[in-house]
Amino acid sequence: MKKVVIVLLAFVLAVSFAACSGGSKDQSGNNNSTKAPAASANSGTDNTPSSGATPAAPDDETPTAEREPVAGSEGLEIKDYGDTCEVRKIGSFTGTELIIPSHFNGHPVTHIDEDAISNDTMKSLFIPWTVVSIGEDAVSSSANLETVTFSEGLTGLGSGAFSSCKALKKVSLPSTLEYISGYAFTECTALEEVTVSGNAEVERYAFQNCSALKTFAFTGNSNRPYSIKNSVFEGDTALETVTLTEGLGTIGSFAFSGCTLLGTIYLPASLSKIEASAFSNVGTLKVFYAGSEEDWAKISVANGNDSLVNAEIVYNHK
Repeated sequence: MKKVVIVLLAFVLAVSFAACSGGSKDQSGNNNSTKAPAASANSGTDNTPSSGATPAAPDDETPTAEREPVAGSEGLEIKDYGDTCEVRKIGSFTGTELIIPSHFNGHPVTHIDEDAISNDTMKSLFIPWTVVSIGEDAVSSSANLETVTFSEGLTGLGSGAFSSCKALKKVSLPSTLEYISGYAFTECTALEEVTVSGNAEVERYAFQNCSALKTFAFTGNSNRPYSIKNSVFEGDTALETVTLTEGLGTIGSFAFSGCTLLGTIYLPASLSKIEASAFSNVGTLKVFYAGSEEDWAKISVANGNDSLVNAEIVYNHK
């Protein structure tokens, strides 16, 4: 009898040990031990746009280092300096949509060289957020250029950068822009509207003889000091409305001379000086001024500004 009991106990222990060592299973028969999560559907996917697609501008809040590189148009000649790159020539590009790449050989493209991409086939131009400056005459005389996409990050436009681009109709410049050099958009005879999402120093003749230009506006709340230099809008006979924001110190000589349709201008309280003939030969003018009547009286106004002296002025405009 004792032998039978011993055999039965041994059998029970063996069955229990086998059940424990086999591990628990769910109803499907699979082990419940933790698994590595499945790979994301986007894992390893290249999200870089093809060179034939115009990429969207990135979210302005996304750090530059984390933005996906933009694949550029083929044929451009780009110089790699080891840590930054520069677009040197249009190269063999002959298409209608020119995309400047944000990176080349893994390095950011930060500059477009002088005379680099002027051509007659381009209709649209995309400039990525890595580009800080555009050189002298870089895009000038591109006869069929109609649209340009500027990205946040751009700080400067060189002399004559877009001069004589006679099909260009609208320009929206980023808040990071600090200066618009002389002649930058002169003789852009189809240009109708310019907006800058901040303010910037505007050098002489920058928009001279833009005969279709109707509106020019600085927007945003930047208080960065700037000035409107000599003859910036001289001869812009279609110009009707101008918005200048806080930070403006001086309006230079002949800045709006010959703007015969100019009827409305918004001026900030920071304005301290208006030079000779800045508003000569201007239409019937209405001024919306951010300061008080006493502040207006303190502005130094040189000779040749009768249109401004005789203008209707709305004080304390916000």
